[in-house]
Amino acid sequence: MLHALLASVAVVSALPMPGDAETARFNDAFERAEGLYSRGEYGAAIALFREADRLKVTPEVVYDLARSYEKLGDLEFTTLYDRLYLARAPDASDARDIASRVERTLARAEDDGHSLLEVFAPGAASLTVAGRHYPAPPLALFLAPGAYVVEGVFPSGTRRLSVQVKLGQVTTVWFEPVPPPLLAASTAAAQAAVVVEEKVTAPAGPTGARVASYVALGLGAAALGAGLLVGAAANADAGRAADKALTVREAQDAAAASNGKATVANVLFVAGGVAALTGGVVFLFSMPEPGMRSAR
Repeated sequence: MLHALLASVAVVSALPMPGDAETARFNDAFERAEGLYSRGEYGAAIALFREADRLKVTPEVVYDLARSYEKLGDLEFTTLYDRLYLARAPDASDARDIASRVERTLARAEDDGHSLLEVFAPGAASLTVAGRHYPAPPLALFLAPGAYVVEGVFPSGTRRLSVQVKLGQVTTVWFEPVPPPLLAASTAAAQAAVVVEEKVTAPAGPTGARVASYVALGLGAAALGAGLLVGAAANADAGRAADKALTVREAQDAAAASNGKATVANVLFVAGGVAALTGGVVFLFSMPEPGMRSAR
């Protein structure tokens, strides 16, 4: 049962890799959260534990989050963070006890006709589903089987995602809009690739400027084509990083590969767009070529 639980836990596609400053912030947030927890201020402790979890991925933080929600009687988030704990520390001495606890909670929910929906959306400011508003991701909610719409507020605007909840099955969703840099680069590439050709009669040999425009357009087209291929590879790695069957380390490697390829794709898109645009401008300013005549 432990392996089945681990296989269905969501894997974050871009796990934090803290430097010295982030590590110091993590330690501060974690220590303050532990102090609040020891004083019974569980809500305040949760806010700081979540901040620590955004800065550095550790099994200890999600374990403490699970225990904080447990103190508040919130079975949904207790289950979510216990499942994350099992994913991050599958060999922990208490892993089987935690797995048994999760199994019992999910079984009771199934007896009541409900299943757990988990939504991870690190880039969202807030999430809403089934009339429940969450001021910060992630969300965890027991729902009856059926189709639901998750609404997320992102810096780029409000996005909606349809999900299907099935009885006896945890539904884990990774919700994020299309990465803006790739989208913007693709849009620019499509605009820059438009070339207007005019019919000419008996053209003489091309000038140096005209040859340069052809070279720039050719290089731009090649860069754009390469960018599309690298971007597709980045998207494939991103999809693999979201595979729930991967370990955290495998997901980190796939996410790092995706980010690296996305950066290369963006550079190619921008370079290709600039080259194509430059070639188009030189092409227009090199008109008319010797021997070109207006059609009458």
